[in-house]
Amino acid sequence: MPQFLYNKSMQGHGPRNMDNVLDMAILGGGPAGLTAARYALFAELNVALISPDLGGKVSYPFALRGMSPVDTVWGAEMVREFADYVGEHLQHHIAERAARVLRRDDGAFTIVLENGQEAVARSIIICTGVRAERLFVDGETKYWGRGLSFSAISHAPLFKGRDVAVVGSGDRAILAVHILSRLANKVYHIAVRKQESSADLANLAWSRPNVEVFRGWEVQQIVGDATEGDVDAAEDYVRGIDLVGLNGEVRRLDVEGVCIQMALLPNNSAVRGLVALADDGHILVDQNCATDLPGIFAAGDITSTCAEQVPVSIGEGAKASLAAWRYLASL
Repeated sequence: MPQFLYNKSMQGHGPRNMDNVLDMAILGGGPAGLTAARYALFAELNVALISPDLGGKVSYPFALRGMSPVDTVWGAEMVREFADYVGEHLQHHIAERAARVLRRDDGAFTIVLENGQEAVARSIIICTGVRAERLFVDGETKYWGRGLSFSAISHAPLFKGRDVAVVGSGDRAILAVHILSRLANKVYHIAVRKQESSADLANLAWSRPNVEVFRGWEVQQIVGDATEGDVDAAEDYVRGIDLVGLNGEVRRLDVEGVCIQMALLPNNSAVRGLVALADDGHILVDQNCATDLPGIFAAGDITSTCAEQVPVSIGEGAKASLAAWRYLASL
């Protein structure tokens, strides 16, 4: 067992030796977490990266019918370089998830892992990211990356001249309609699961001549080439989306792309109740990526500056690590 890890059974056996306390614990191994770890290594801090893997969601090739798969993630190569460097030089990679972070009386923090072990650190950087809210309908996972996207801002240019459906009703969906209406041939907006959005922004998007809105309809399934017959998996792409109305009417929209733009759900359970959160669950940070609790910082899409872009997460990870370094120097 690494020297800084403790079993719960060891609790109550006197104070822990502060020499075994980490300078920094980074929760999450995606672009922000890897960048933070790279800067911490440069500063020669005693740092641990707590994450089941390194790299996060940086390599998801996307393809449409008649188009070769492309890597649409800007900065992915840099993230891979950071992953290689951190993997080679980092002494403490804990391949677990953090279940809970607790503030100690001495000002440090206890990180409780899902396996029950614990680590103690003087500072923490939360880089646990978000997960996209799903529809949980047939075809949703099968056609992910084959015409189905959970991030229109990442894939919009690929739909130029094609018909595409946007599913969702919040500002994220409305923004997707705005972006796609300038590129796609036709945009169908399926406004499911009522979510708050700016009325002015929505009306502007819906006023575009190539935008058609479907209110009161639910998605039944995502249809692909293989839905109605056997085809080569390499040629199996989105070809439509089936809707069902309140009166039971079923309708199919022939599209080559589906952008599911529901909410982004922050992975904040480890620090919920410990640091301030926005109404949507993102961690509130200032311009230095600091939370309202001294010693805890956050970076990437988990924060209130969520941008769904790897280069932004890289920059925020660097900023958070530098801010944590300054914090440690002041102790």
